[in-house]
Amino acid sequence: MSGRRIPAIVVIVLLLVAGGAIDRWARSSSDSMPDDPEAAIALAGPAAAPASARSSAWYCAGSTGKPDAVADGTVVIANAGVRPLRADVAVLPIGGAAGQTSVDVAANGRAAVHLADVVQGDYLSAVVELDGGDAVVELSTTGPLGTSVTPCASTASPTWYFAEGVTTRDATEVLLVFNPFPEDAVVDFSFTTEEGQVTPQALTGLSVQGRGMAAINVGDYVQRREAVAAAISARTGRLVVSRLQFFDGSVGRKGLAVTLGIPAPEPLWYFADGLAADGLAERFQVYNPQQSEAQVELAIGLDDGQAEPLRITVPRESRVSVVANDESRVPKGVGHSVVLRSTNGVDVVVERSVDSAGAAGRSGVGSSPGARATAKGWVLAAGQADESLDEFVAVSNPGPTPARITVFQLADGVRREVPGLKDVELAAGARTVVRLADHVPVPAAALSLLVTATQPVVTERLLLAQGGSLGMSITPGIALRD
Repeated sequence: MSGRRIPAIVVIVLLLVAGGAIDRWARSSSDSMPDDPEAAIALAGPAAAPASARSSAWYCAGSTGKPDAVADGTVVIANAGVRPLRADVAVLPIGGAAGQTSVDVAANGRAAVHLADVVQGDYLSAVVELDGGDAVVELSTTGPLGTSVTPCASTASPTWYFAEGVTTRDATEVLLVFNPFPEDAVVDFSFTTEEGQVTPQALTGLSVQGRGMAAINVGDYVQRREAVAAAISARTGRLVVSRLQFFDGSVGRKGLAVTLGIPAPEPLWYFADGLAADGLAERFQVYNPQQSEAQVELAIGLDDGQAEPLRITVPRESRVSVVANDESRVPKGVGHSVVLRSTNGVDVVVERSVDSAGAAGRSGVGSSPGARATAKGWVLAAGQADESLDEFVAVSNPGPTPARITVFQLADGVRREVPGLKDVELAAGARTVVRLADHVPVPAAALSLLVTATQPVVTERLLLAQGGSLGMSITPGIALRD
């Protein structure tokens, strides 16, 4: 009996060993539903793994792969934890071999990897694997049309959505579809425009190679459209999708915006920053990919005064654009926050877009989804306050309880309180906006920040080009889990 059992035991042992050797990229990106509320933050947007995590992975898509291209990319890693981390960075081009590099990230420090220094190609994606948690990764892109920063994804998903998108003759929209796992993925694309839905046959059942990517120029399939929402669904596999949108200035808008997609519709969206002014256009794009109409309310928190909520109906499988400049309840030149919620249980996808040719000190375009959850800790990895970029941080307290806010700089392995930004009182329903150059020694070309609060809040960063240059970037922070 013992002799007959030995082969079976050997087989079981080998299977266990093989299971333990499953690809690290797949292992570090488990999409299982978390049981605790803190972990649920990760499902509502990019979020750092908890401090107790033995490893974490981030997926970055949205970069062009050559210096001086339209969106030359750098991944920026900020470590808000108490121990140093090692980051292994794999950079993948379209149709070429991946490149590898590693960097050390000090406790309460940061590190950056310029992707084109590792591999060059028309477009690049990256996987950043860390041997711990409490760290976040952002993708910073620069080019002749300005600077744009977007969070990398902390998890892959079979579905991705975009509420914003433009393919007019002055606009280029490219979706970068990144498959970080060994198995090929089969993907379907659907677009919703001002003239209805478009499902291109060439983008139905599209195969995306394992550990590879595809670049989809949306204008090749949906031509000359002012409003293009997108839904990307994988029949097999999981993906990360980002949008590269830029305008050449031939009609009016000029600038660059790189934006991580949204993995699922949500019932609640927070925007900590907002401004409408003459020459500065602010729009909220509300996309309903569901089979039922959505009833949506926008609660506008003015810095000065009060505004009645705005209520809209978004028909099934369609998009509605709310132009803040056209709403009399949104006074020009008065900053505001916005909380957008579905009131009838039909979740939606929301992005805020802005563009300006120089009004209010802003020049360029920006686009970003809102935060989908509040948190007591937020990290902004890829900041800058120097002669080229001016950085502002907006913090909104949408809850019923006052909060105290403290801002730290993560630099040289030291967590430093930013002067004048300790225990700042923030009333319930209020917000504050901080210009970092008023608080930190400048120039600060590498400005990673940690924002902590005694109550759950929302944080958003604004980067503005200096000296009349082109560039405007808006993005929410990345949440830490307590």
